[in-house]
Amino acid sequence: MTDATDLELLESLQLRFAMANTLDQIQKLVSTLLVPLLDKLDACGAAVKTKIIGLLGQVNKKLKGYPQATLPMDMLLGSALSRDSTAYSQSFRLMYITMAAERAVSEQLVEAIPMLLDGIHQRPTVQSRSFAVALLTSVWRCATLTDEQFRSFKFADTHHRGEVLLKLAMDLLLFNLTPQSSEDGVPTVVAGLSISGQSVITNEGKAPWATDGEALRQLKLNIARIVGSEQAFPIELPDTIHEQRFLALLCGSGDAYFPHVSSLCEDALKRMRAADCESLTFISSALELFLGSSPEKSADDRRQPVTPALKLKLFGYLNRSAAATAMFPQWLQVIFQSLFGQGTSNKLRRQGMMFLHWVIRMAPLEQITKAALVLLQGVRKVLTELTSSAIVSIDGDVIRGSAYVAWGTLAKRVPALVISDLSHLQELFVAFDTESANVRLSIQESLLAMLPAYESSPLDKVIGDQLLELLQQQLSSSAVRQTRYCALRYAISAFPFARMEARWLCVLGLADSEREIRALAQSGLVITPALASTECSRLPPLTEAVRFLHARVVAPATIPRLGAGNPLVFSGIVGFGRSLILASGMAQCRGRAASALEPDVIDLDALNEFSELATALQRESMQTALTGLYIDSTYSNSPLSLWAEVAGYALTVSTLSDSPTALSQSLMCIVELLSLSPVDASLAFFGQRQKFKAALSARDPLVQQRSMQALSVVYAAKLYSDARVSLDAVDVELWNGQTATYLGELVTVVATPADSRTLDERQGAILALGHISHGLCVARLALGGNKSWSDLGLDDLGLALNQAQAVLLESIAAAAASKTTTHPMIASALCVAVGEIGKTGFAGVSTAAALAQEAMVAVGEVIKKTTDAKVQDAAYSALANLALGKEELATGFIEFLQASVKTATKKQIDVHFKIGEALAIALGRFQCSLVGVGWIFPIEPAAVYGKSGLEANGAAIDVLLELVTGKMAMSPSPQDRQAAVVWILSLVQFCPRLAALTPWLSKLHTCLCALLTDRDEFTQEAASKTLGRIYDMGDATLKDDLVYSLMSLFGGSGSQQQSVRQRIESDEPLLEQESLGQTPDGRAVNTTYKSILSLASDMQKPSLVYQFMQLATHTAVWSSRRGAAYGFATIIERARESMQPHLKAIVPKLYRYTFDPSPQTRAAMTSIWRALLGSGNSTSGVTAAAAEGETTGGSEWAASGTSVVEAHWDAIMDECLGSMGQREWRVRESGCGALAGAVRGAKPELVVPFLERMWQMSFRVLDDIKGSVRDSGLKTCQALATATVAWCTPRDTREAARDEQALAVLGVVVPFLVDSGVVSDAEDVRGFSLGLLLKLCRSSGSYLSASVPAITERLLESLSNMESQAANYLTFHAESHNITVEQLEAARLGAVKASPIMQGIELVLEQLTPESMAELVPRLQAIVRRGLGLPTRAGCARAIVFLCVKRADLVRPHAAALVKAISGALTESSDVQRKAWAASIGFMAPMLSPAMFRNLLKHVEKTYVDKYDENVRGVCGLVLEQLSVRCPERLREDDGARAAASFVLLGCWDSNEFTRESFRCAWREYTLGSGAKLVESHVDELLGLPLAFLKDDSWPRRIQSAAAIADLARVLERAARALSGGDKAAQALATLADMALPELVQASQGRVWPGKAQVLECLVLVCIATANAKSNGANDMPRVVCELLLREIPRGDLAYRRLAVTHFCALVEAVPTLDVYAEASAAMLDIISRGMGSATTSAMDVDDEEPLHRPLRLMLIAAAIRALLLALPKTRVLASEEVAAAARVLCEVARDGVWNIRVASLECLQALVSHCSKLEQDRADLLRALDMPKVVDAIRVCASEGKYVAVRTAALSALEAVLDALQLVDSASGVQGTIARDVLDLLVDDPIPSIADRAKDARAKLGKSEET
Repeated sequence: MTDATDLELLESLQLRFAMANTLDQIQKLVSTLLVPLLDKLDACGAAVKTKIIGLLGQVNKKLKGYPQATLPMDMLLGSALSRDSTAYSQSFRLMYITMAAERAVSEQLVEAIPMLLDGIHQRPTVQSRSFAVALLTSVWRCATLTDEQFRSFKFADTHHRGEVLLKLAMDLLLFNLTPQSSEDGVPTVVAGLSISGQSVITNEGKAPWATDGEALRQLKLNIARIVGSEQAFPIELPDTIHEQRFLALLCGSGDAYFPHVSSLCEDALKRMRAADCESLTFISSALELFLGSSPEKSADDRRQPVTPALKLKLFGYLNRSAAATAMFPQWLQVIFQSLFGQGTSNKLRRQGMMFLHWVIRMAPLEQITKAALVLLQGVRKVLTELTSSAIVSIDGDVIRGSAYVAWGTLAKRVPALVISDLSHLQELFVAFDTESANVRLSIQESLLAMLPAYESSPLDKVIGDQLLELLQQQLSSSAVRQTRYCALRYAISAFPFARMEARWLCVLGLADSEREIRALAQSGLVITPALASTECSRLPPLTEAVRFLHARVVAPATIPRLGAGNPLVFSGIVGFGRSLILASGMAQCRGRAASALEPDVIDLDALNEFSELATALQRESMQTALTGLYIDSTYSNSPLSLWAEVAGYALTVSTLSDSPTALSQSLMCIVELLSLSPVDASLAFFGQRQKFKAALSARDPLVQQRSMQALSVVYAAKLYSDARVSLDAVDVELWNGQTATYLGELVTVVATPADSRTLDERQGAILALGHISHGLCVARLALGGNKSWSDLGLDDLGLALNQAQAVLLESIAAAAASKTTTHPMIASALCVAVGEIGKTGFAGVSTAAALAQEAMVAVGEVIKKTTDAKVQDAAYSALANLALGKEELATGFIEFLQASVKTATKKQIDVHFKIGEALAIALGRFQCSLVGVGWIFPIEPAAVYGKSGLEANGAAIDVLLELVTGKMAMSPSPQDRQAAVVWILSLVQFCPRLAALTPWLSKLHTCLCALLTDRDEFTQEAASKTLGRIYDMGDATLKDDLVYSLMSLFGGSGSQQQSVRQRIESDEPLLEQESLGQTPDGRAVNTTYKSILSLASDMQKPSLVYQFMQLATHTAVWSSRRGAAYGFATIIERARESMQPHLKAIVPKLYRYTFDPSPQTRAAMTSIWRALLGSGNSTSGVTAAAAEGETTGGSEWAASGTSVVEAHWDAIMDECLGSMGQREWRVRESGCGALAGAVRGAKPELVVPFLERMWQMSFRVLDDIKGSVRDSGLKTCQALATATVAWCTPRDTREAARDEQALAVLGVVVPFLVDSGVVSDAEDVRGFSLGLLLKLCRSSGSYLSASVPAITERLLESLSNMESQAANYLTFHAESHNITVEQLEAARLGAVKASPIMQGIELVLEQLTPESMAELVPRLQAIVRRGLGLPTRAGCARAIVFLCVKRADLVRPHAAALVKAISGALTESSDVQRKAWAASIGFMAPMLSPAMFRNLLKHVEKTYVDKYDENVRGVCGLVLEQLSVRCPERLREDDGARAAASFVLLGCWDSNEFTRESFRCAWREYTLGSGAKLVESHVDELLGLPLAFLKDDSWPRRIQSAAAIADLARVLERAARALSGGDKAAQALATLADMALPELVQASQGRVWPGKAQVLECLVLVCIATANAKSNGANDMPRVVCELLLREIPRGDLAYRRLAVTHFCALVEAVPTLDVYAEASAAMLDIISRGMGSATTSAMDVDDEEPLHRPLRLMLIAAAIRALLLALPKTRVLASEEVAAAARVLCEVARDGVWNIRVASLECLQALVSHCSKLEQDRADLLRALDMPKVVDAIRVCASEGKYVAVRTAALSALEAVLDALQLVDSASGVQGTIARDVLDLLVDDPIPSIADRAKDARAKLGKSEET
């Protein structure tokens, strides 16, 4: 086509546009020509282009004048997207697209959205902005968006559309109204947006929503609905799109300006699956939002950081993302922005600190190392800024505390940061003094977190010294408890144990005022087994340590409280020094091959407790170490002298000498030094003897004793040393002078009566005499037993000693003979002193034997007289020492002890031990370990007693053992038996190498075996331990015989010994249950030893029984000091070694026995178990269990113990599980406890193979017949449950191995619980299984995905199974408790909602996957159809609703199946359940296909129609209500569903109020305020069901249908009367008339039935509404209806007839042109006449009449009169006969009727008179026919009514009408006028002013008429 042709065509078009003056013309031209014009721009010449542009300008002007005109948006978009047009023409298209979006209707806008998204995606940036503006405009103007419209976007097919929309949506949701520009004119950019993004969103500020808040709110709401819709963004979209959705909604949820937008976004977020915090795309996008765009982008495209509120929301995901910690430097920027960024807040700082902690913990090490310095600077800056800003608040403290903790954790992660720079520690320590108490805990945590940095590698010497100086400064000067605590922790952990400076800080910590710090300091000084190794390389070098301690002691302290003068510090010094010496000695002893000590035994108690040396090991170790300190040629230059100065420091300082503890410890170290060191040490202390003498009067007995021991040693060493060189070297003056004089003074003190001396002084003098005398005698005997004091030239000293002995003997004899009780302190001191002088057998005295015998008798008397335990102990020791000195006294000693046993009570066990020790000392002599340990002199005993004097007293031993085995062991007295076994134990324990014991071993074994069956627990245990020792003492043959003799004792008599052997070897049970009888309290005898024997026999190693007995211990006495003295550590060690080869067979059964229900057996077996684990293992858990008597032994094992259990796991499990099914209850109970103990802390890979058996057996014992077994079973179940939950709880950082373990555990546990546990018949099992399932639901998360269907089904069933019995009872007895069924069901439903089971169901349903959902749906269908119990069915409905809300994407494919199942359950009996089902259907309805939705509506309608039960009909209303609320668009948009409107309308008029309200609510939601329009458009469909029901046989259905049709008629009538009604309403009325009127007429005919009056009312209403309708039969219908009504009026009862008359009145009044007076008057007058005749019957008739009939009859008469009035024709005048007939009846009724009938008749008369006066030609005849006198007379009668004002008012009105009529015929002056004047005169005097005034006016008017 040429340009000329184009120009000609354009001219024509321009003319057409110019001539277009109507909207239709313009619309047609624009729709057809606009797009071709725009397309022509791309292919035309300049002239044509100019013409087109001009024409387009003309089009724009036209469009501006007609805003209603729309543009062809689809064509414009098609043209813009399908053509490669020029930018020039495209700009025009985009302009018109935007204009079209502003004018299009909602449907067009929705259709255009996908195309607009394509345009944004495909077109260049400039054009895409216009498309974006058009898109936002379209979204903004969409009135409603439905799910179907969402699906039409087809984002699943075209992913780019969703991506484009989400990008715009995020920007829009971030946008808020801001000032247009800043002060410098630059546009203000909203937080989170870029300049270009904001420009696009706001169309450069031109868009309405850029300035209008309401427009912005509507746009945000619409965009949020789209983004949050699962129909628009289905689940099958890529995860990246859903992540962007999530972020967009997250942005919207933080909208502070529009709460509706934020709540809508939050609801959508709840429905979405939680974001994957480990997704790189999600975290990258979140970080970009937080930080803004990178600087590389242009200024216009650079996105700003989001608001602080949104940053807080983003932190909720960043703080859980490990991926975020790997994105460097973004995480660093996040931290610094939150801490120091512009507009930050305390909340943001707190979240930033949390993120910093997360990064430090999770970020890769190389990144943390790279950023460590920067992070540290940031932390310091936070602390500095918060300090400078003076923030004093909880938030400030929290932030500062977090900063300090971050400091420490950062240093822990990057040790190099602080290891060489102590300024960090310095600052943190200083911060303790400056920070508040709330922050100090954080500083402490920071310092402790930093500590591993200093532990990881050795410190440089300079750094170490500086650190020690810093720590000492903090420890000594800080008043803050945390400062000192942290300093001490660093001293302990940062330095090796060998660093004495660090140990010194621990010593100083012992003087702290805080108990916690003192305990920590003590732990830093403890020497562990690892430290006490053979090489001793980890301990401080002993010589250096001694020199260090010496320097600290002698150096003056700058702070007195931290110097050696402080008793606590000094105690720490000597205690630690002594421990080092002892540990060094033990290590050396262990390293010597020739040592007689066991190589692997370390006495930890002796190392770390300040107690006396109690064993040969300790004594030898101490002696070895002290000797090693004597390394120089002279004592004064050796470290030993330094240690002596340290130990003796307390003697020179008053603060220490006044402290009993410090002084006692000092003296003990001195005594050890003197006795175990070379004699030079004793000589060095001889010069300090006065200091020892000063302690004579000390209040502390221990101080006195140790000072006297030291004094005795130094005297003995001095004398021995001097005299051994030569007699000339003896200082006679010293001994005969000073020493003798001193002894004389002491004798004087002792001999002086007690009243004149203090007890302390006298006690000290007695002890001094005894010890000094003993020491001097030892020295003399060592110099040569045949030398006397005279031979030594020390006569005076000898005399003084003899005098001292005499005084002591006299004093104790006096105390024994005195009738008054001697003070216990004096008596005890006398016994000790006599024992000391008796040790040497009174050597050198001629009457030594007599003196010894005298002393023994006196001491024995003291024992008999006293009850004080300390005195008794001292006395028994004295007797032992006397027998030690004189062998011949041993027999008498034994006899005395036998007699004294009888005075002891059964509980005085310590007495037996003390006697046993005394016997061992007296009979074993120096073969007894106690004697050797107690030797305190640096002189060999052989030099004193001679070699023969060291040998044991064999004869006395035989006497003793004969007595014990022959008499005491068989004695009926329990005290004798206790004494017998303890004495034997003492002998074999303390004298194991006595040859005299060997012949007695077999007999002792027999005796002790008999005592194993003793009823006394202690006797049994002591016998068992003694048996073990005797077994070790025998040779191989004896050992074998002893084993089988012991077995014979328990298995049978001697003749059955071979049988016992066979039973042991054949692995048969050795002992039968309760074979040994019972104790008096009913407990089985010695079950401990039966268990031990059974354990040994089961292993086929009966010889191990003795090792087990040695290992077993459970009585408290063995844990006491007395028991410790028996050295059972060595015994246990030996037994443990012999057990090692049999460990594999021992462990399973032994482990189970440690959980035996018998406390004795449990304690014994626990001891064996610990012993087998070796020394140094933690046994606190077992000890606590044994002490508390609980079956929880073995719950806490050391690392080696755990490894033993794991190594024998399979065997232990078989033993435990097998024993849980045994016949004996003890075995079952022990198996339960053992299984529980094994499971705690076990690895899941070990447990899984046995897990199902574990649960089976655990549930079996949980239902055991015995209560204690059930309790144990419960604990086992709890342990298994705790372990299962721990194994199956996901961690923040997922690990593949852990996930596999969790799935394996759940694969066993869940099916078992579901199939066996929850459905168990045992109530306890059922409850526990359910509880565990709920725990797993709460904790296991995604691990449960595969098990969700089974768990959900069982939990739903459990809702009914676990319901309270009270609820079941009330179900059948509700009425008797005044509870309705509805109330009860509502309460039960409330219980279901609040139930933990329901919570568990909801939790587990969150883990559904598409696969598990497919498995779950059939189970839910089964519950819906066949589920039993209201709770189960209600829970099922709630679960379905939960799924619809949370996981709609999973429900959608199965919604039809679920709805089908639920629709069949709608008719069940429970009202509450029906409501629940209706709600679930409502939630699933939007997911149904159109066909299924129609089927659902049909089913609901069919249910409503077919069921007459009002409750069932009610649920149909509930379903429709839910559908209208949840998916009203589905009801409106679907053609088939629209037919439901008729059903909804019909239900709105149901007879039941509840049902009616439900349907009406559904109708309101369905119509959304457009009810009239809907009725107009679909009246034919709405009438369908009501008209059908009009023919129903059911009267209520007919009534309901009539009400519905009547409602339609009212709506259409109102719409027709309204100005907007128009033709549509008229046509709808015509349709109503055509369809409804014939049916209503037909329904109104026939017999009268209850409720038929409502059909008549409907007929009248429809007839009135359609009277003017253009319908085929509507014009004649009013007369037809009137005739029908007139036929119905005589029929039926009075009420029906009255209603028929009333409806007739309504119709006649509404259709004034209707003339039916001729037909109506006869009927009405007949009713009036008959009614009045009945009303005036006799009183008897009235009485016989029903009470309601008379009022009804009167109301019927009144209605008939009114009908007669309304029926008066408007188009003609009545005939005279008609007037006369009516007037006659009315006058009669007016005269005789009641007041309301009178009023009606007068009104009718008034109308009739007026009617007769209308036409002038017939007026006189008609008035004459009225019979005016009668009328006036009737009026007069009514006017004279004095009671009813209404009657007189009506009479006056009627009279006025009569007067007016009479005036018209000039007859008012006649008789009628006279009568009328009389009536007026009567009314003039009426008391009612209004009546009187009107009467006066009427009379005046009448007078004027007469005058004229």
